[in-house]
Amino acid sequence: MPDVTGAPQNRTYWNETASVPSFPALAGDIEVDVAIIGGGIVGVTTARLLKDMGQRVAVIEARRVGQQVTGKSTAKMTSQHGIIYQTLEQKFGEDRARLYGEAQERGVRRISELAVQWGIKADIEPMPAYTYTNDESYVSQIEKEVEVAQRLGLPARLEHGDIGLPYNVLAAIRFDSQAQFHPVRYVAGLAATIPGEGSHVFEGSRAIEWEPTRVVTDHGTVTARHVVMATHLPLGQVGMYYAMAYPQAEPVLAAPIRRVPPGMYKNAEKPGHSIRTHRHENGQVYAIAAGTTFKPGHPDEEQDYIQELERWLTKNFEAGPIEYRWINEDYTPMDSAPFIGWSSKSDGYLVATGFDAWGISNGTVAAMIIADLATGRENRWLDIFDATRVKPIAGAKEFVVENAEVAAHLVSGYLSRKPKSYDELEPGHAAIMKVDGENVAAFKDEGGVVHAVSAVCTHMGCLVGWNATDRTWDCPCHGSRFELSGEVIHGPATQPLGSKVTG
Repeated sequence: MPDVTGAPQNRTYWNETASVPSFPALAGDIEVDVAIIGGGIVGVTTARLLKDMGQRVAVIEARRVGQQVTGKSTAKMTSQHGIIYQTLEQKFGEDRARLYGEAQERGVRRISELAVQWGIKADIEPMPAYTYTNDESYVSQIEKEVEVAQRLGLPARLEHGDIGLPYNVLAAIRFDSQAQFHPVRYVAGLAATIPGEGSHVFEGSRAIEWEPTRVVTDHGTVTARHVVMATHLPLGQVGMYYAMAYPQAEPVLAAPIRRVPPGMYKNAEKPGHSIRTHRHENGQVYAIAAGTTFKPGHPDEEQDYIQELERWLTKNFEAGPIEYRWINEDYTPMDSAPFIGWSSKSDGYLVATGFDAWGISNGTVAAMIIADLATGRENRWLDIFDATRVKPIAGAKEFVVENAEVAAHLVSGYLSRKPKSYDELEPGHAAIMKVDGENVAAFKDEGGVVHAVSAVCTHMGCLVGWNATDRTWDCPCHGSRFELSGEVIHGPATQPLGSKVTG
């Protein structure tokens, strides 16, 4: 199994403060009841729940368990998802909006239950969750959100002024009985309980082919009654969810903090600011802060929002120095609810995607729903999350236009403004350029060595963009990420970017 833990794209606060077990790569052919592609919070929780139901399971993770998408999250255990419940009520009706809130609350509790049941030291710390504003135009939305959330039975109340931040706010919605935790310790700890009695966890095992009852890797095949795609976005063309959920990225920072806030906070307006804390084993409290979302592969926006977030964090919380910087990515569903369940109404895959940066509670909810479906049980939450629901129409035209504009921007912007040859590329810089008539993604490291791969995403042919923080190539159209070598970090792409000769 390749050692990827030291790669820049994998260096997050959570990954580097978790001592986690290793799992073997798949070698040979096996048969289980349910095969699960993806070893994040969705895949591992699904596996644990299914094993508790008497099922034999196999988790198939391409890299390291818990250290990819889950290891890049801010890791809030909360049903407070910004200003969402009034939107859900408007789009789906009060009853389904209530189901969403009920599911999130149950997901938060399930994490705590599993941690206690299996003795996992996940640093779970009860905390209230806030969404606040200092923009007059958002006050009415905050007030409306409180009214809707209370009517749906959620632990919400309206506050003004002092909410524990180093500045007063105009209005805030507060959810009590929420929590924060260490996501990698939790997921890896839960994964360690799975092997045995016909169940398995495999790392370093990338799925290269799949069917609804079979998963093929480079070194073995898993045959199963059902296949779960717990892969951020389903692989390849499965369910065509890339046409119903679009990728968004956000910068995340971790730094020692001296002015410690007594809750988890997110503002409603832009620029975006989210903050929670974690007490390191050395006793130092760290801030985990996230900033404004942007389209993956847009390095100018990425750097602007990182710098803005650094200024906000250091100015207001006496934080610093910044020790960790990374880019988190998730998918925003076009109708505001995640897609969970069967990918089609006949003989499909079990899928979960579109968590809109609320993957901790949604991921646990997804695991509970999928575990029920895989064992022939009904789940009433499916009424809001059903992945086979009538495909979202609102916003579809804008989505197509947006992707066309992204591709056009990459072609006209990068290719016209950036270096035309490897020699022109400065050390520490990257560019998309034309070389011998082909689109090439090139990075010149500080030693002057050029790393060049095809700039064409292997999923659907969009041009990738540079992620300067993680030193990866990210697809702005559908969110696939690739290492400098072209290796896939996560899909929907499954094939690497082809390498290019540099001289």
